[in-house]
Amino acid sequence: MDIALDGHRVAFNRAFHSIGMDCVSWTPPVYNDLLGISDGTGEGLVTAYYTTVGWPMMLATSDRPGFVKKIHQLKEKELVKLLRKDEVPLRQDVKQVLGDAVAAGAAVSLLCGTQCTAAEDLAASCMRLLGPELGGAVRVFTFALAPPADADADAEASTPMLSQMLSAAAGDLKQRAAMQLVCSWKSVGDAGDDKAGAAAAGGGQGLPFGLGVDPSIMAAGGSQKRITPEFLSALIATTGVPSARTVVVAASNSILSAGEAAGLFPVVVPRKFALQGSFPAARAKFDGFGAGLATWPRLLALLNGGGSGATGGAGGGGGKAYRR
Repeated sequence: MDIALDGHRVAFNRAFHSIGMDCVSWTPPVYNDLLGISDGTGEGLVTAYYTTVGWPMMLATSDRPGFVKKIHQLKEKELVKLLRKDEVPLRQDVKQVLGDAVAAGAAVSLLCGTQCTAAEDLAASCMRLLGPELGGAVRVFTFALAPPADADADAEASTPMLSQMLSAAAGDLKQRAAMQLVCSWKSVGDAGDDKAGAAAAGGGQGLPFGLGVDPSIMAAGGSQKRITPEFLSALIATTGVPSARTVVVAASNSILSAGEAAGLFPVVVPRKFALQGSFPAARAKFDGFGAGLATWPRLLALLNGGGSGATGGAGGGGGKAYRR
């Protein structure tokens, strides 16, 4: 999913309209610009917007924080509605890529999270849009980049960070401990675990391979740094597939950098309005999914060392990270 443009942006517009602010409608280019000038959080986007265009004249300066918080809360409710009605579409042709990977015997995992507390709804919507057969063949991990609104700050401070626990498990190369830790964490699609977690021989070289995909298309921002190499290593450990035989497809630099540090093969498929962005950790770049772009055979060829190293459709700059 392009959860930023097709999810958060649409939910923000509905939130504005729900309080009578019909004149506010963020187009994809506007939303993309806001991502670039803000901290990437929901409240940060609203603040960046009104700092740029001017605050409502009837809104006192002291009331601005409360106004921003209200808009963000309304947006989260609207996003949940969108996801529960499956109104945030999958990225074009990504279902075909996942289907081809599963048919080839790959262990496919989806990592679902976003800048709100709707990670479970995001994952559930993805599974429904994939359909029962394909959805049952993938493993889905969820995480939240923002704590629940009613989280106890004192309790949270005394609880070890998940990344610290994963680091303790995976950092020592204790794969079994990492597997037990992550498997005890909540995942979606347990019915397909046997199928999704099995490492299959294939790819023309008799070696197991896996495909990890980040469908969240998260905004650049501080809390995204919670995605660590240890975090990804522990998740990969549950699939039984070696890190060196796993390609991670993502749209955010944090996932790509963590994947590179974890020994995965990082491939970037940017969101639509970030195609010209810089992705230094990516070893290949595609402008989308489908024929002529990112397909499972091309991803597998890259993993096996037989691909060109980069594609981008029409246009797109070169660079040392990508070879044409």
